[in-house]
Amino acid sequence: MFNFILKHSSIFLLNCIVALQVILDAIEQVGGIYVVTADHGNAEDMVKRNKSGEPLYDENGELQILTSHTCQPVPIAIGGPGLAPGVRFRNDVPDGGLANVAATVMNLHGFVAPEDYEPTLIEVVDN
Repeated sequence: MFNFILKHSSIFLLNCIVALQVILDAIEQVGGIYVVTADHGNAEDMVKRNKSGEPLYDENGELQILTSHTCQPVPIAIGGPGLAPGVRFRNDVPDGGLANVAATVMNLHGFVAPEDYEPTLIEVVDN
């Protein structure tokens, strides 16, 4: 079962990479900006584990699959030819999360986020 999971995950990951490259190529052609992130971690461990870190098995001897979200940090990538010079990640939002992405995307589009939004993850500095 675990080999099936690894093979399935590897094929899925490869397809994601190919699809992401198609998107990035299109953004490059139109001079756009990309924001790539996710809403949770999970890929770092695909099976349930006990407190010692050993994989858990069900009554049939099969690995128990981990389907829940984890607390691992999720990266965010921002770039593209349309990104204004001097845009960088802010240092004063060390625990930024998914709630900060909305204001960040609004700022990238040239809008000011409403005051009740969580702060943006980016700032523009003079080079």
